[in-house]
Amino acid sequence: MIPSVRAFALLGLTSAVLIFAFVEPLLGWLALGLDALILALVAVDARNARRLPVTLARELPSTVHQGEALTIDLVAVNEGDDPVLVRVRETLAPELVDAAVDIALTLPPGSRARRPYAVTPRLRGLAALDPVSYRLLGPWGLCWVAGSASPEQTVKVYPRVHLEGEAGLLLRQASRRRGANPVSVRGISTELYALREYLPGDDYRRIHWKASARTRRPVTRENTWEQHQHVVALVDCGRPMASLAGVYSKLDHTLAAVLALLRVVVARNDSATLVLFSKDIRHVVRVTRRTANFAPIFERIYAEQADLEEPDYAAVAAWCSRRVPRRSLALVCTSVLDLVTAETLGRALVGLSKRHRPLLVNLEDPGLVGHARSIPEDLEGAYAKVSAMSMARADRALGARLRGAGVDVLPVSADRIAVGMIQKYLDLKSRQL
Repeated sequence: MIPSVRAFALLGLTSAVLIFAFVEPLLGWLALGLDALILALVAVDARNARRLPVTLARELPSTVHQGEALTIDLVAVNEGDDPVLVRVRETLAPELVDAAVDIALTLPPGSRARRPYAVTPRLRGLAALDPVSYRLLGPWGLCWVAGSASPEQTVKVYPRVHLEGEAGLLLRQASRRRGANPVSVRGISTELYALREYLPGDDYRRIHWKASARTRRPVTRENTWEQHQHVVALVDCGRPMASLAGVYSKLDHTLAAVLALLRVVVARNDSATLVLFSKDIRHVVRVTRRTANFAPIFERIYAEQADLEEPDYAAVAAWCSRRVPRRSLALVCTSVLDLVTAETLGRALVGLSKRHRPLLVNLEDPGLVGHARSIPEDLEGAYAKVSAMSMARADRALGARLRGAGVDVLPVSADRIAVGMIQKYLDLKSRQL
């Protein structure tokens, strides 16, 4: 029970009577009697407020993707004969919002109100929502009574699926098997498979001129695909991927990019294996050419978070060489943060290159890049800049050494990782590597 502003105002008026109690003592007893009466009325109003026939419920989907708007509907029903003022405070899970959401509703007699509000999930994982907390104003407007409604609910926050800007455009175009395509796909044979109507974006060299002359409209020749390719995506879930790169963590950016790449791989009639690892192998997910629904893949990996363990690159490289018999494009997605990690990673990739075609996707650390490009203002800033520049030089040396050993290296920022990975895959596929 919380007294309202009206109750405090009445108590303030009775307190003013006490000023004249020095002149007439009976006024003091009168003020105390009025205070007691007001408090009694507040208690009665609180009892009546608890009996109000008002119910609240929260409706929301069971799954949502990170970074996409989630609409939550707050449903309030007043079955009484008097209007009711309700204040709702939604203390949502930190995976969904940073701060609580406050909502005020005035429910007419016998009404049902639906108040939608949107939040944008920030973190992946299972978000647990506590019951809805609310306050009802008593019929006399003298106090508020608190309560809770709607049982505890959970929402699964999946990795991002809709990419924006250049990454989204490239994903949509690269996922098409025919028609407009932003890259030149040379990974097809010259064996005629079928003829079809010309689509905007088709290569002019694929126009079947004799068939076009017979039908008097452009006709494109469909050629059979060469041997299917296999992609192994080894995603680091250890300490290097735990830090933030903007709003999301490095692992968030990497998972979104890898899932986008897998969609392109399936569209290109290839297969893939997704491996999440840290100190040990966490998950192994197979993606075949017949995979049409990615929901099971999201379900298996959505709650995976980066830990503070050092990733075992040698173990995951040995696992890939042993468990993936077919020569594949092996993407190792990580972030090189120190010299020891660079040396260990280099040896693992060189060993992996004996059986597969490794590609190091090195996600740049925004903190190191910022320090390397900064203008120091004090001694501490100068030390930070020198250390960052040393790490950047070590990254370049690692890249040069790996390229000399036949390992491709893709240094990329968080906002370009999806574009870089998809373009690299299409380039290697076009060259049948």
